Amino acid sequence: MDYDIVSIGAATVDVFVTSSSIKLSDGILSFPSSSKNEISSGLICSGGGATNSAATFSRLKLKTSCISLLGRDPLSEYVLNDLNKEKINTSFLRYSKKDSTDFSVIIVGPDGSRTAFTNRGTSRLEASCIPWSKLKKIRWFYITSLEGNLDLLETVIGFAKDYGISLAINPGSREIASPRRLLSLISHTDFLLLNQTESEALSGLSSASSSFWEFFQNLSPTVAITNGRLGAHFLTTTDHLYSPIINVSPVDETGAGDAFGSAAVAALSYGHSPETALEWGIKNSAAVVSCLGAKKGILSLSQINKNVI
Repeated sequence: MDYDIVSIGAATVDVFVTSSSIKLSDGILSFPSSSKNEISSGLICSGGGATNSAATFSRLKLKTSCISLLGRDPLSEYVLNDLNKEKINTSFLRYSKKDSTDFSVIIVGPDGSRTAFTNRGTSRLEASCIPWSKLKKIRWFYITSLEGNLDLLETVIGFAKDYGISLAINPGSREIASPRRLLSLISHTDFLLLNQTESEALSGLSSASSSFWEFFQNLSPTVAITNGRLGAHFLTTTDHLYSPIINVSPVDETGAGDAFGSAAVAALSYGHSPETALEWGIKNSAAVVSCLGAKKGILSLSQINKNVI
């Protein structure tokens, strides 16, 4: 079976909690110690960059599959059920016999900011987890955090080059912790997504530097750099585009980056211009932060074309 795009990376179970007892002051979320507090709203659902991006691709009418590593435990059923509901192929999911599925507890502040506590289980994929023989005819790989496994990233890049597969990457913090090697690999990709903090860490440059944007324009054919509520930049070898965010009331900022990057790549996969790709990313991320969780607000193809959020 051929796919338009396959997402590779982490799959988690996310537990979201909001409460009127949670206070925000000077960037710090707090609540009373040794107390019992009412939950205003809560949600248990799948998360992780691979499943979040795959959900966007599927809602945008791309034939999608997901490669992640799960535990043989009840938590894995949350991931499997969500992917099935989103009509994402699950035959490439792999299961560890001894470890548990990753999960996070996410405390959402009154302004939509969030603080996550994450338990790492089995999320580190290895090359042996990838069904290489079944991936030769796909059009795109979308790679999210590989838990620092740059050997696997290098193998995927080589495979993509051999079979003419386009490659998008949204590296995690553990990949960025090895900037020299990561930069050498990124030069072989088609699309790179970073937030501003990540881009400064990877380049060793301040975004205020005159050479910062030039550095990324020379790094990959297309680079998107997001900056939270300050909007996003979209770079090609010849253009530097910028868009502010859409003015919505944020409920939960979890998954905003996944929503932006996957919608932008979806637009590119349809052959749309960088301007449209930036627009799709901005729209989808605004819709996602308007809801609790990283998937509920994801736009459909008709919605993203009709400016509906």
